[in-house]
Amino acid sequence: MLGKPSIMQYKKVILGDTIIEFHNSWLGEETVIVNGQMVSRKSSILGTDHLFQVEEDGELARYVLTTRIGDLVNVLIDIKRNGKYIKTDIHVPYTLGTRKSQNKQKKQGLHLLLQYDLEAALDKFRQALDLDPDDPEIHFHMACAYSVQEKAEEGFEALRKAVKLNLPDKEMILRHDMLAFLRMHPAFEPFVESGFKSYDPDL
Repeated sequence: MLGKPSIMQYKKVILGDTIIEFHNSWLGEETVIVNGQMVSRKSSILGTDHLFQVEEDGELARYVLTTRIGDLVNVLIDIKRNGKYIKTDIHVPYTLGTRKSQNKQKKQGLHLLLQYDLEAALDKFRQALDLDPDDPEIHFHMACAYSVQEKAEEGFEALRKAVKLNLPDKEMILRHDMLAFLRMHPAFEPFVESGFKSYDPDL
């Protein structure tokens, strides 16, 4: 059975012969690709700067692509070339056009989670589940919040649901920083061996 495609943000900006592509994954990993080659990759909470150089007409142009959070937790980008702004307030839309892309509660919950405002984040994620109970990414984000709170049973249950709903990238369970507490828990290894299908809350 094929999993659901992951919702991400994507924007292409064409500046003469220079083509800049910006990707923002569902976990907040930002990637900048220029003329088909990756020039920067960073994870950010409220935005960051991506610095790169492009050869244009035989000379090196120095670029800074800045990401930031706008109203309603939308991502905006500004672009400087040789120290001067050439594009500002570029809105980065969500791709795939599904109802998840319109789930403001999910976006707000992730924003709060990345600021470690955990209870507020969980409240937003519960509201998001009312709109889309089958979104595996919401359950994954809730597991992250529960893990930071050291709530093992709630965390494992959220991960179990996320995998059951075809989480796009199960490898993130093994490496996401916020899940460190769950990975150190005695129940984690049996949970992995079960294919993320069952856990023992008594361990």
